[in-house]
Amino acid sequence: MRLPSCQRLLVYGGTFDPPHVAHLILPRLAAEALHADLIAYIPAAQPPHKLGQPHTPGPHRLAMLRLALAGCPDCLILTDELERAKTHPSRPSYTVDTLEGLRAALPASTAIHLLIGSDQLRIFPTWHRVQRLVELADPAVMVRPPDSPEIVIAGLAPELAAQRELWRTRLLPLPQLDISASAIRRRILHQLPITGLVDPGVADYIRRHGLYGQR
Repeated sequence: MRLPSCQRLLVYGGTFDPPHVAHLILPRLAAEALHADLIAYIPAAQPPHKLGQPHTPGPHRLAMLRLALAGCPDCLILTDELERAKTHPSRPSYTVDTLEGLRAALPASTAIHLLIGSDQLRIFPTWHRVQRLVELADPAVMVRPPDSPEIVIAGLAPELAAQRELWRTRLLPLPQLDISASAIRRRILHQLPITGLVDPGVADYIRRHGLYGQR
């Protein structure tokens, strides 16, 4: 794993199926709020909480993500989880494994932040080796519709409730963009326009490869 030098790294993982404009806007705003100078996108191979759910093959998702981030000089894509899946296809993509590799590859002075959504915070205690994960990276939480900061804090899992004020400081005041990959996939399936929801290069890739039922 080779990384450019940085003081603060923002790590953002997901299936990106497909990558859409909120995947670009929100991490950039989060990076500004956290004073991060680099955003690392990490496409997942087998998300642990989505096992059994069909998703587009990794090479397509990676190609679309590269197109979406082509004009983002302070962004990079790490393919560690996709590469691990080639040798361990049945093993889920555990974020903590990726963070272990990042921590080993970066200077000790580099701070790592892990960007997650408020929906993921609800199940955060179930994440693999979650205590080690928090040691490796400080979580930062995007509040997603229909949530509000008050709803998120009130709905913390019992395991996190004792740290309510700490988690409150980890909530990021970002605009709530109600855009989801699942909604975009449904629009494509029903032959509805996705203009403005994805990068034009991504839309063209979807058309050319007939993804999501595109004719």
